[in-house]
Amino acid sequence: MRVLIVEDEADLAANIGDYLSLLDCSVDYAHHAPSALVSLAQQRFDVLVLDIGMPGMDGLALCRQLREQQRLATPILFLTARDTLPDKLAGFAAGADDYLVKPFALEELACRLRALHARHAGLRQRLLHCGSLSLDLDRQQLSHQGRALRLDPVQLKIVQQLMLKAPALVGRADLEYAIWGDEPAEGSALRTHVYRLRQLLPPDCLLSVRGAGYRLQAPA
Repeated sequence: MRVLIVEDEADLAANIGDYLSLLDCSVDYAHHAPSALVSLAQQRFDVLVLDIGMPGMDGLALCRQLREQQRLATPILFLTARDTLPDKLAGFAAGADDYLVKPFALEELACRLRALHARHAGLRQRLLHCGSLSLDLDRQQLSHQGRALRLDPVQLKIVQQLMLKAPALVGRADLEYAIWGDEPAEGSALRTHVYRLRQLLPPDCLLSVRGAGYRLQAPA
């Protein structure tokens, strides 16, 4: 988990970073809003820990800018001494996902960050990627290099199962169950669907392993 700590108290930021590093997190620091904006422009983070009471642009203003102007979806946790209900409501109204009041336990902070990361990662799973292939699960649309590919429902199910496991092998029986459940089609139905699907995908990305199953590898 990659974490950006935006906190003007250097000792506190270091303590948080040292603890998270022990939990195998990768931690970066920003001590005010401008440096946070630079870091966010250069790198991708899984979660942000954001202080409110910073000099210059405060955390509320920074959060609003990230949400409204930059459309940043990364989870944000406010870490602040402001503990009244209006303070908390203002934090969530600015776009925060969570709010933790100082003083706090490092174990609780880590737990909250893991929960935010897991929740956001689950949302991202609605869009699957394999190299230049992208499958939007909500729209049931497969694209290659931004160009939509026209697949039928069975072909989409095959691609989804292969992308979820890519580049690992998916067994024939597992694919048949994912498509037809407990009543699989007879004969060579799966082989026929795979053959037609292969004509629509980039060359050499849908591979057959004789007697075992199929796998998807990122297009060249």
